[in-house]
Amino acid sequence: MNGLIVVMLILVNVGGFASLLFSLRQGQFGGAFSTLLLMALLDAFGLWLLRSMREDQ
Repeated sequence: MNGLIVVMLILVNVGGFASLLFSLRQGQFGGAFSTLLLMALLDAFGLWLLRSMREDQ
């Protein structure tokens, strides 16, 4: 299960960076900021989930 969460985090980050680059290329700084904020929140949640799963083992 931990491996799936790691793969999910990697894919979310790759997609988020692509979205961030596309938003910045078009000059949509608000959209880029919201994408960056959402990526940070999802990363924090994923890392918290991984830590809690490792503590349970």
